[in-house]
Amino acid sequence: MKIIYGDFMAFLGLYVHKSKNGVNYYLHMSKKGNRVLYYFSKDPTDALPALPGGYEVVENPKTGLPMLRKKVVSGVFGALVGGKKKESKTEE
Repeated sequence: MKIIYGDFMAFLGLYVHKSKNGVNYYLHMSKKGNRVLYYFSKDPTDALPALPGGYEVVENPKTGLPMLRKKVVSGVFGALVGGKKKESKTEE
């Protein structure tokens, strides 16, 4: 069985995202005062083991670079936990 580098790093417990271009990106975190910045890098050094809660990975459609965004909570459950409701377009 052939194990590629990205799969091996995921096996070690690092969060790896493989882009549509086939490049492995590792999730990192940086703190600036009381702000937290999440970013992806090709370097696995000091990578995080998992995604932070409430976030999901999306790719830039033009460049294929991964980004984090907050998950959109909708429906009844979203209303219970205080998520934003999606506006529905209705014609009158």
